[in-house]
Amino acid sequence: MHLQHPSRTSKRRGFLRLAWWVGAAVPTAALASTAIPSFQSWKAQTLSQEQTLASLCGQIEELQSNQGELGFRLADQEGMSFANYAEMEDLRISLNEALAVENELRTELHTYRAQLKSQSIALNSAHKAKDPESIRESLRRDILRPVFQLSGTDAVGSAVLIHEDKEGPGYSYYALTSYHVVRDILSERPGVEDYYAEVIDAYFERNTGEILAEASLVAENVPADLALMRIEASESLGQVAQLAPLERAGEIKSFSPIYTVGCPLGTAAQATRGEVTRRHWEVSGEPLWMISSPAFFGNSGGGVFLEETHELVGIFAKIYTHGSFRPQVVTHMGLAVPLQVLHSWLKNAGFASLLPASETGHLALAEEASHEE
Repeated sequence: MHLQHPSRTSKRRGFLRLAWWVGAAVPTAALASTAIPSFQSWKAQTLSQEQTLASLCGQIEELQSNQGELGFRLADQEGMSFANYAEMEDLRISLNEALAVENELRTELHTYRAQLKSQSIALNSAHKAKDPESIRESLRRDILRPVFQLSGTDAVGSAVLIHEDKEGPGYSYYALTSYHVVRDILSERPGVEDYYAEVIDAYFERNTGEILAEASLVAENVPADLALMRIEASESLGQVAQLAPLERAGEIKSFSPIYTVGCPLGTAAQATRGEVTRRHWEVSGEPLWMISSPAFFGNSGGGVFLEETHELVGIFAKIYTHGSFRPQVVTHMGLAVPLQVLHSWLKNAGFASLLPASETGHLALAEEASHEE
């Protein structure tokens, strides 16, 4: 409420001014007595609200401060997480690069070992060519010792040791033979339905005497007439054949000298010398090599070895006969499963670990070359 005061410059109104003041004093005092308590109450309320507002402002500032601190912490955590992720990604990339380098080095080492072995064989062959007795001894060791006899009641055949399993206890080996040898021996037993559950007697001729072991079927290829056997023995069986690398198939031509080793008519292993006469021959759609080294019944499943390196390059499969009334065996017309078929089947059957390393490291190219005319 606003009050207007009378002018003090006019003396003629002095009395009236005094009377006016006296008259106005009463309502003013009454108004003041009424307004003062309300003003004090409003002032106290305002002060309380200001205190409340100040408290709220303090709380807001504290929350903002805490929010900022949490933001910094979150940023730090995000930075650490990103840094850790980046570090882990760098480590993963480095590990992959190291593994790739390791694989390359292993491949190179494998190749170098194969090359060294091939060169060593060539050097040994060149050295032994000057010493006939050394030649004969190496032939006995490399091509006779790995070949052994599989025997049934009447049926007999041959097989070739190609790998010694040195990881397990005892003496265990893998050997290649013809499927029809396994079939003929087991078919003599009445009631046999599962060839894989049977064992066949295996005989090894050694200087200390004959060793009897047990052979069991682990894989078969009926169209190619191949079987893979596992041999369990009570003592070491000695030398295993050196299966040739795949590219050797491309090097073998007509007139390449070979040895055929088997157990004809159930005898101990013996070798006959001959040549590859035809590299491209088929029987029932299966590829075979024709060879001239003499063979007879019982040679089936035995080995065909390359003369220069003593490497196993084929498995003897069958002999040609002439006539139907009294068939005559043509001993110099034998057929052998060639090297490229051995490699392909063992790889596809899950036994690639039994295969030798390629000398060039390019198995696909070598396999392609082995099929060229």
